[in-house]
Amino acid sequence: MQRLITIMTRRPYLGIALALAVGVGPAYALLSMAPTRPAVIGFVDLQKVFNLSNKRAEAQAELEALGQQLDDREEALRQEIKTLQADIELLVPGTPKYKEAEKKLLTAAADLRAWIEFKAAKLDAKTAQRRTQVYDEIVLAATEFAEQHNIDFILTDDSIVELRLGTDVQVVQQMSLRRVVYANPEFDITDELIAWINEQ
Repeated sequence: MQRLITIMTRRPYLGIALALAVGVGPAYALLSMAPTRPAVIGFVDLQKVFNLSNKRAEAQAELEALGQQLDDREEALRQEIKTLQADIELLVPGTPKYKEAEKKLLTAAADLRAWIEFKAAKLDAKTAQRRTQVYDEIVLAATEFAEQHNIDFILTDDSIVELRLGTDVQVVQQMSLRRVVYANPEFDITDELIAWINEQ
């Protein structure tokens, strides 16, 4: 009887020990895998990195060359319209030649309008594509920089960007998107990252 009482009185303690083993075990395992040193963090002004990197300059030169090609085509269409306008002034209104020249002029004007719309869409799409590519290249370069300099996190310092004036809703939206309230300038690695990227 005494043995039965002893077992029964030990059961609650046994249950508690078992619960602790089940609950604490995984937690201890996670702690044992945790880093043994503080995380190293660097902040960057992403806009500055983007604007001053050679990758962005290369993309800008490519976009300017494309813009020049598109502008040249637009100028050729404008010159064609001027020529057709000069030709039509020499013709008698209502004659077959006049009607033919008028039709050509209307077609050329429509071509010019279509080209202007195409040019704007083409430049916008190409600009977005190259901006995305430059951003991806900067992220890749920043990753390599962090690995070589034992940096665990590189964060964008959005605290340096001033809130733009607007409606109350717009201001609240800007505030809600902020992730950094303050960043110690001592941890700003913007210039170092720019120099490292441009040396690649």
